[in-house]
Amino acid sequence: MPLAIDASEHEAIVTADGRVMRQPVLTLSVEDTDRLRSGYVCIKCFEPFEQAWPERCPVCGAPVRREQARYFAQEFGGAAALGSPVSLLDELAHLAERERRG
Repeated sequence: MPLAIDASEHEAIVTADGRVMRQPVLTLSVEDTDRLRSGYVCIKCFEPFEQAWPERCPVCGAPVRREQARYFAQEFGGAAALGSPVSLLDELAHLAERERRG
């Protein structure tokens, strides 16, 4: 389900033996984000549900109905643009210019 999983540069957990484990940062599609927000997927294990907002996730036991909306609001970092900032038309114009120059 995640499009990408990266390590947070700012958030980490230090284990009892001193190891530093970075928190994961997930990149999700708009559709998957909407499914999490609307309670059709468990935010902890990504198990899909047939009906929104079950009391608990049948796989991991997370308290979906009681906690998921709060957890989503706390953790959602907002939308991010993926891919090149250059439009396809600009890229084609650039390639045509390069070809023209030889």
